[in-house]
Amino acid sequence: MNKRLVMYLWGKIIFIFTGYMLFPLLMTLFTKENRIAEFGIPVLISVAIGAVLTRGTNPYKGRLSIREGMLVISGAFIFVCIIGMLPFWLTGFTFIDALFESVSGFTTTGASVLGDLSLLPKELLLWRSLTQWLGGLGIIMVFITMVPQIGREALQLFTGELQGESAERLLPRITETIKLLFYFYSGFTFFITILLLLAGMNFFEAINHAMSIVSTGGFSIYNDGLGHFNSTAINLVVLICMFVAGGNHVLYFKAYREGISHLFKDTEFRLYVALTVIFAIFIAINLFNNNFYSAGGSIFNAFFQTISIISTAGFAMANYDAWPDFSKYCLFLLMFIGGCSGSTVGGIKMSRLVVLLKVTGAELKRTIHPRMVSNITMTQRAIPPRLIDGITRFFFLYIAVFFFSASLLSLVGDLSMFSAAGIAAACLASVGAAFETVATIAGYGELTAGAKIVAMLTMFLGRLEIFTLLVLLHPDFWKTE
Repeated sequence: MNKRLVMYLWGKIIFIFTGYMLFPLLMTLFTKENRIAEFGIPVLISVAIGAVLTRGTNPYKGRLSIREGMLVISGAFIFVCIIGMLPFWLTGFTFIDALFESVSGFTTTGASVLGDLSLLPKELLLWRSLTQWLGGLGIIMVFITMVPQIGREALQLFTGELQGESAERLLPRITETIKLLFYFYSGFTFFITILLLLAGMNFFEAINHAMSIVSTGGFSIYNDGLGHFNSTAINLVVLICMFVAGGNHVLYFKAYREGISHLFKDTEFRLYVALTVIFAIFIAINLFNNNFYSAGGSIFNAFFQTISIISTAGFAMANYDAWPDFSKYCLFLLMFIGGCSGSTVGGIKMSRLVVLLKVTGAELKRTIHPRMVSNITMTQRAIPPRLIDGITRFFFLYIAVFFFSASLLSLVGDLSMFSAAGIAAACLASVGAAFETVATIAGYGELTAGAKIVAMLTMFLGRLEIFTLLVLLHPDFWKTE
């Protein structure tokens, strides 16, 4: 393992991360409160760590292997979460709460333990929004730093994050593709900011919520979230933008070049649309039959919450924890599914679900016709058996981690099994808000310290696609080749 290259890449990522921390630091210069220490100290620490890690290292001496790539990604997330917690800790929060808020942001979970947000300085709220924006950018930013060292094998890490549409054409133009994704992410953030300004938010509100939407994070700068605005226009903008954020960003580029109809030729995107509509209709009917809202109100609330959960953004415009059990059960299922690959969403993701459904169908046919040979395809492309095996293993491991996490949360957090299951599903899929104790993203502050630690580990596992983090615990990973 090329340890010097790994350390260099960690340092480079930390330097990029430090650049974004300068925004709240500069903001302190224009406010009356003296908050320079809360961000100045973390910036100095980041620069020092980055300088130590990159000193004397020639980054072009080696190529990145799968093992090194996994170590870079896992280590980078751990580094930025620890450094990113310092502004919260220096503001006066406990170590566990500060780390929880940082991990929640960088994993785009959007769960919060900060309590009354109206008492917090704007600089800290801006940094809180930036953590999830950077977390959503996460894998893309990491690979921008690693492009000069990436070999063909390490590309598997990226295609694990961008399956389907992107994988087939990524290798020849990887630098261009990653930069386009960065430009899309930044441009979409700017576009959402403009829409929210037109809908009635001020600039600070708009930029913070735009970063939260595009990253599918879910943080708000108000205790009551979107309910603070009581605006149908704002809710409609958020609804549409959440849905777009949950789609495959690479697919959007191809649709831009070849026409909007290309979107609906993609199997994964069609399933994304279909499941969103089906679940929203079921929930709307259930809400209307139980006299929660009018027909129009039931439809709008159902579509908003369905899109919020399936995109793993976790926003809420109503107290959905008071909804009928069937509606809550539908939302619970959506937490596992998630949106499309090639986006910032968590969960199992639509591309894997497509393959799992097709494998199940093929097995049923094979039971009837034992000699039948079937090829699993997605959007007219054959799926290699090795990838199918990887997806089935991931699905099994995802469910196993969910049950293990839920059991631990119930044990150490003194929670009901339903609350524990909701938290485990929400943290593993980066949704944030769940049910009962944490029906709002701020409800995590009521958890015990042990439950917060379990929740943080679950967030890490979910964001890093489980295998990337768990493989570090295997003894063979650290053996010299």
